[in-house]
Amino acid sequence: MRTIAPPLRAAYTLVEILIVVLVLMIAAAIVIPNIGSADYSQATSAAAVLQSDLEVARSLAMTTQQPYSVVFSLDRLSYKVVANYAGVAYAAAVAVNHPVIKGKPYEVHLNMLNGAAGVSVTSVAFGVPPQQYVTFQSLGAPVAGGSVVLRAGNYVVTVSVEGLTGIVSVTRAGG
Repeated sequence: MRTIAPPLRAAYTLVEILIVVLVLMIAAAIVIPNIGSADYSQATSAAAVLQSDLEVARSLAMTTQQPYSVVFSLDRLSYKVVANYAGVAYAAAVAVNHPVIKGKPYEVHLNMLNGAAGVSVTSVAFGVPPQQYVTFQSLGAPVAGGSVVLRAGNYVVTVSVEGLTGIVSVTRAGG
């Protein structure tokens, strides 16, 4: 009498399991370094917005042939773009109209930016003695160069305005 062998159970071979593990390890090695911290995202987002707004103020000065300033308020975590700034207190400075959002003053509150709620302004220093504003002249050059330091947790970003050319750059300062 012949006995029937029980059906073989389907199973994975060692080679198949090793290939799957290898693929998962490669995927993890690619994905994990690209997952930034919230601090990194907040600081770089705020720095990009500030860089863009400084460049807009510079462009406005060149196209209108009149000085435009970006005036900062450390205690309000905000800044505004002002035409013909005369050095008055932040609250008294009148912001120009926003070039994109019609009828809205060009004032930015960093703690209200989407994705940048944890950002603070550590320092603002333009010229000697340090001022809390930068003014761009009609040719796009600032009256004085300087920088703004932004912090989100342990991540610090510096937005700099070059004194001679007015070129705006962003650098990682630490974290």
